[in-house]
Amino acid sequence: MVKMKSVFEFQQFQDVQYVLKQVLATLVTGWFTVIAGFAFGFSAVLLPELQKDEDFDYDADMASWIASITPLSMVFGCVSSGYLIDYLGRKPGHMVLAVTSLISWLIIAFAANNVHMLIGRFIAGLSVGASRPVSLVYIGEITDPKYRSLTLVAPSISMGVGIITSHILGGYVSWRHCCYIYGALNASCVILFLFLKESPLWLISKGKIDEGTQAFKWFRGQDIDSEKELQLVLLRQNEKSNQYFYKDVMSLSFIKPLLIILLLSFVQFNGANVFSFYAQEMIETSFKGSIDPFAFMIGIDVVRFVIIILIFAFNKFIPRKIFFLTANFCCGISLFILVVYLLNLERFGSIGLSITITVLFISFGGSVVTLGWSFVPELFSANLRGLGSGIAAAMSYLVLFVCVKISPGVAATYGDAAMYAFYGVVTVINNLILCFVLPETSGRSLQEIEDSYKKSGTTVSSL
Repeated sequence: MVKMKSVFEFQQFQDVQYVLKQVLATLVTGWFTVIAGFAFGFSAVLLPELQKDEDFDYDADMASWIASITPLSMVFGCVSSGYLIDYLGRKPGHMVLAVTSLISWLIIAFAANNVHMLIGRFIAGLSVGASRPVSLVYIGEITDPKYRSLTLVAPSISMGVGIITSHILGGYVSWRHCCYIYGALNASCVILFLFLKESPLWLISKGKIDEGTQAFKWFRGQDIDSEKELQLVLLRQNEKSNQYFYKDVMSLSFIKPLLIILLLSFVQFNGANVFSFYAQEMIETSFKGSIDPFAFMIGIDVVRFVIIILIFAFNKFIPRKIFFLTANFCCGISLFILVVYLLNLERFGSIGLSITITVLFISFGGSVVTLGWSFVPELFSANLRGLGSGIAAAMSYLVLFVCVKISPGVAATYGDAAMYAFYGVVTVINNLILCFVLPETSGRSLQEIEDSYKKSGTTVSSL
């Protein structure tokens, strides 16, 4: 009896050890997403600062480009990152992107005019855009299916930390000094990536079977479930060995998830992420000076972060598809409530009501974006996961670029109510379509999800 108890305790210790390895790797790649969050939220505090900076040749007509050029270059960063991490590997891909990000902060820090600023912001977008899909792919491949619904929310938590930090620091520290701080933190990220262990699934997909098997066991151990998953991965790898790349790209296991991701990318049109770029300006114009824009921006950041933490806490207990669709529906409803409020601002214009409605909209909108991202690395096959996730992120950021670029013009021409009404219509229509096509992935291994696309007679809605 004592011997059996000792064996059981040793097994528990081993299980904890493997979970810690997965957690530490998630934290390391998450640190890079924090750095990306700095750049993502930087324009909200940068634009007001540039207007007052006598050493910067500011042009108000270029403001929307300074804000939107980063999500535009994110598109190119995402597409290239897919090839980068599929060809070089997940670890080298992280390294290249971290160095690119460091270069962008140095360019922005020494920018003297709009041209320099646009170049720096464009290079930043190449790295920022790739950071989340690269992190999601890596985390999805090293994590046990039992915990994957939790760890895939980690990049959103990291991004939230970066955005909040960027907004708070930007309110008290000059924009150039902020760049120096972010650059120094970025350098620490480069050092940490030297110790990151390569993804076992990538190694196996490249024919490095022994090395990949060892890495898999290092992360996941050798219990019954892990061994079963490993054997399934190795079996599918043997079946793929004689296939050509173009056949994989044209297969249902690639096309179906790509179409689903295209629909998921339209959640960017709920407008929640636009606040990260124009927070103070949008608050000022929408609520006519009744609320302090900076304080409210920080409050919204905190609310979004708390929501992400709650998603992290409950994601394991609620089927993710139901969670996502419910949050998206509530986001649409809150947008229409906000429209009614803005149309009757003089009648109902209380500060308390303004705060409540906006917090509801941002909370549901931020939840939808976070949950939408968590589906990305789960839907593609191992040999095309980098490419697929890169294209998926590119589509999402392209939609975000359009949203960030046109929103100020729409609001100026037709009013804030019309802008939010447009967000609401797109959100509701998109949610209705996703009800029928979005798969449930919670608790399933990546190989099982991939196999489900290949079953004859299986439709996407039945997954």
